[in-house]
Amino acid sequence: MRRTLAIARAEWIHNLRDPRSLFVIVVLPVVLLLLYGYGINYDLRHIPFAVWDLSGTTVSRDLVQSFVASGYFRLRHVVIHQEEVAGLLDGGDVIFVMVIPPDLAQRLGASRPAKVQVLLSGADTTRASVAQGYIEAALLQASQALATRAQLRSGTTGRIPPGFGISTTILYNPSLNSTRFIVPGLIAVLLTILAALLTSTAVVREREWSSFETLVTSPVRAPNIMLGKMAPYVLIAFVDVLLSIVTGVLVFHVEPVGSVALLLAVSFLYLLASLSIGMLFSTVMKTQQLAILVTMLTTLLPTTLLSGFAFPLRSMPTVLQAVSNVIPATHFLIVIRSIYLKGAGLDVLWPRVAVLALFALALTVLAAKRFEKRL
Repeated sequence: MRRTLAIARAEWIHNLRDPRSLFVIVVLPVVLLLLYGYGINYDLRHIPFAVWDLSGTTVSRDLVQSFVASGYFRLRHVVIHQEEVAGLLDGGDVIFVMVIPPDLAQRLGASRPAKVQVLLSGADTTRASVAQGYIEAALLQASQALATRAQLRSGTTGRIPPGFGISTTILYNPSLNSTRFIVPGLIAVLLTILAALLTSTAVVREREWSSFETLVTSPVRAPNIMLGKMAPYVLIAFVDVLLSIVTGVLVFHVEPVGSVALLLAVSFLYLLASLSIGMLFSTVMKTQQLAILVTMLTTLLPTTLLSGFAFPLRSMPTVLQAVSNVIPATHFLIVIRSIYLKGAGLDVLWPRVAVLALFALALTVLAAKRFEKRL
């Protein structure tokens, strides 16, 4: 343990004396968070929803079918019990739940006003805004058609009734403030890039500076060297987590609704995975420039394009959705946004947390096995 700490101390001193490392550690995450936090917006293509049909009539089924037939909505679940609603919205399986009242058909047949309730998740502000507009347009069109049919069934004549209205309740982010959605995602992306970048030169730098021979001839074993080199970066990256959270609170007024302790614990698992990726490339590549380039390409592009950060996963082809599941950032994004916006706990997020723990363990072991004490 003493030898491992000696390696960690040497790595820590290097970072304190290197202005470039200090810039990456302290300045870069705050600057990137500020720039991207003000400049990123999102688009939406598909809207998954659930239905709680308390009417169970032909009219209610026609209403649901009109939504599905429009091509803008995809029915994911039919609610049977009220307790299912919170789970569907908390887990992100659907964007909204349509609640059809039990007296919908009777009210339409009697030309009386009827109202459909929509429980809309505001965790993803872009999807929520688009969904709200689509829902209102689809309900307006469907209500006119259904009201006319109900009038014909009842045998009444006269002016066509106005159909039914909509009562929308926006959950998690009632003001639909896009910054509350963007900032947690940015934290995940920045941690991915910075953590992997920090360790991408830890080993290859020793080879370039001809100091690797000293490590080879030392009595310290290979796993101890690797762990010793990673230890300072774990602390550094964890400081970046705190910096990002504090910046989000002070600048954007975005703070986690859920448990901060859970957020930090999951961030630690994710940091281990990201740091191990950088360490793995550092043991494989021959130069620092190549290690940095490969690390950026393998972390920046997948994290921004395939993790759900820039584009909704459900709008991607099935193959790319499968690829996204093997990217740690995909799972971390869901966890951090759920904690920030929904206040979700471990009882809901444990499958994603378990996947992150598996990634952290597998990548750390792989990097340790790949590191060899030889020239």
